[in-house]
Amino acid sequence: MHYIKTSLIIGLSVLALGLTGCQSNSQKSTASFKDSSSQSSHYSAKEPDAAVTASSSSHQTEEKQTYRPKATQTKKKGYVKSGNLKKAGQYTFDKVGTQLTLAKVKHPQTTIKSGQLTYKITTVRMIKNTAKTAAAKRMAAQALNLAQIKSPYYTLQVKFTIYNRGKQAVATDGIQGIRLSGNRQLNAANQLSDASAGKTIPAKGKLVTFATGLISESTKPSLKSVKIKFAGAFADKHQVVKPTQWLKLSL
Repeated sequence: MHYIKTSLIIGLSVLALGLTGCQSNSQKSTASFKDSSSQSSHYSAKEPDAAVTASSSSHQTEEKQTYRPKATQTKKKGYVKSGNLKKAGQYTFDKVGTQLTLAKVKHPQTTIKSGQLTYKITTVRMIKNTAKTAAAKRMAAQALNLAQIKSPYYTLQVKFTIYNRGKQAVATDGIQGIRLSGNRQLNAANQLSDASAGKTIPAKGKLVTFATGLISESTKPSLKSVKIKFAGAFADKHQVVKPTQWLKLSL
């Protein structure tokens, strides 16, 4: 089956490599801001400024999602109430008690083509996620298919737009993989949550979206660059767009 099934929804952070976790749902996409049948000539995923804990999964909605930071937590330089993190050092809090601090950000505006699709990478961010509550830890671990997670944990976020230049609507399988240092790789079966997976892009339409993955627990990673490869796209269950080549992105 070429289409990646949707499951847990993830908001901002990324996924780590070489970690052992619960893989019972490893073949399911952990990010789906709309179901896989969603179509729009200009569909845009929600702004990803809310940690991995921002899930719409039914069993996760039982968790308390009304966390309010203390006054002392919001007085430091760099606090952003709206959650729109743009500069390194800025931080915000999500609704279950995760503090998100922007560690690095780049705006490469790099493009790569395959068939009728053009992929444009607009933003690459590294986020430090610090769980302030037990619920924040539980939900992050669940969204990342891990039995448990250590805090802080670091995620990588890639925001991108897919343009369909063709006359035929296609469903994308999203990101095939993100290579970190060494042989480490993030993918749908290994802590990569991709909001684009399974989405249909109409002819002459576009999809504005993002993916996040876990890159480290406890220790800040020293990544200088990553490589990204997009999977194929399909129409009537047949592949009509091949996967792209690997594209290098600086951090």
